[in-house]
Amino acid sequence: MIVVIGEALIDLIEDKKAQGAYQAVVGGANANVAIALARLGAKQQLLARISQDAFGQKIRQRLVDNKVGLDYAISATQQSTVAIASIGESGGANYSFYVENTADWGWTKAELPTLEVMQTLGATTIQFGCLTMAMPPGNAVIEAWAKEFFDKELLTISHDINVRPALGFEESIERERVERVNSFSHLIKASDDDIAWLYGLEGSSDTADAIDQIAWGWIGNTAKIVFVTRGGDGVSIYRKDKTRIDVASRKVQVQDTVGAGDTFCANTLIQLDSLSALGSKAFERLERVSNSELSEIARVSGIAASMACEKMGAEPPNAAELKALLATI
Repeated sequence: MIVVIGEALIDLIEDKKAQGAYQAVVGGANANVAIALARLGAKQQLLARISQDAFGQKIRQRLVDNKVGLDYAISATQQSTVAIASIGESGGANYSFYVENTADWGWTKAELPTLEVMQTLGATTIQFGCLTMAMPPGNAVIEAWAKEFFDKELLTISHDINVRPALGFEESIERERVERVNSFSHLIKASDDDIAWLYGLEGSSDTADAIDQIAWGWIGNTAKIVFVTRGGDGVSIYRKDKTRIDVASRKVQVQDTVGAGDTFCANTLIQLDSLSALGSKAFERLERVSNSELSEIARVSGIAASMACEKMGAEPPNAAELKALLATI
């Protein structure tokens, strides 16, 4: 069982063909991960604070329609969070947000499953990241909750950094937060843009080498695994002892990149789970995953993410769609 915790919000996505026109679709990085998992047939639960307003009803219906587990979701009285996504010529999305006092960030300790409940669920993994781990006051509550599982070696912690500079965060404060969360995470995923912004590398001539050193710094002498996505340039996988594995990307006609990273995360977790690499004593499990296995995981996850890029909005492939494409490559 993969437990995803985090935002389920509304994306207002700009219509590239009609200036000033926007479509309201359900989004949020962590909701996207849960939907991608569900479409692949994985056992999952989404811990989300979903508003009771009209947008919240739309969010809940989308999740139900995709068979996302909502047994521990919270029905929140606050309004839904809204993100406005403007799509550039290359398909990349730039965001602005309406987040003040909205439903997603109000977590309390009483709203989170206890250790005993998580064990009853058969949870092997907590997946989180993006705004959920950046927005107070709920981020501190989730940090304390997840860190207890890490300290007791009860399950795998997976962190998708996915920073949002549009919210006006200070780089130094965000970097400190990200490094703190990384310290109790077994799996870390970031884009090269995430790292460049966090560490002030934008416009630097030696960005690639700096990213390598940063990723290995996060790992230290542990069995953590870091995935750095590079858009059309593929994915780099980092392990201890200065190991780096590069995997090329599938070339596609990009509609937009909304949900691509979330799709990558979901597919990576499912494949690791198939190798019994998720669960208690996570570092011991990850040590047993070979470099060739990780390379194949990143290849398949990258293909799944590329399929999401071929559609408007966060539309990850289902298991049949992914299988059919993999059979042709």
